[in-house]
Amino acid sequence: MKKIVLIIDGHCVMCNSLAIWISKRDKKNLLKITNFESNYIKKNYPKIKSVDHVILINEINQMIFVKSGAIIECLKIIDYQKWLIILVEIFPKIIRDFIYNIVAKYRYKIFGKKEYCDITRKVPVRKILK
Repeated sequence: MKKIVLIIDGHCVMCNSLAIWISKRDKKNLLKITNFESNYIKKNYPKIKSVDHVILINEINQMIFVKSGAIIECLKIIDYQKWLIILVEIFPKIIRDFIYNIVAKYRYKIFGKKEYCDITRKVPVRKILK
């Protein structure tokens, strides 16, 4: 069965919070959430190793989104504020990803780092890929 998979850095507090926030708003249960160390990723996407950015894989449409593009696609999937999505998309991808890269670089210093990924305790089981 084809899925829409959000891959996060399971050790990043900010990434975990993002996954929880998105999962609560995914009323249609379209997204599955996992981390880079999951068996699902190792088995199905062995070339994906990076934990420096969020990745969204839409297996249905055969598309992969990274960094700010992945965040925007998540917002679209959960039908978040259309005006906000339009506002963010006005900025060129290079500028969005530049800002994303700065946040990603300092995310552990700003938000902290976990010893292990604990999204399985805070995100409904039906949304987790292990």
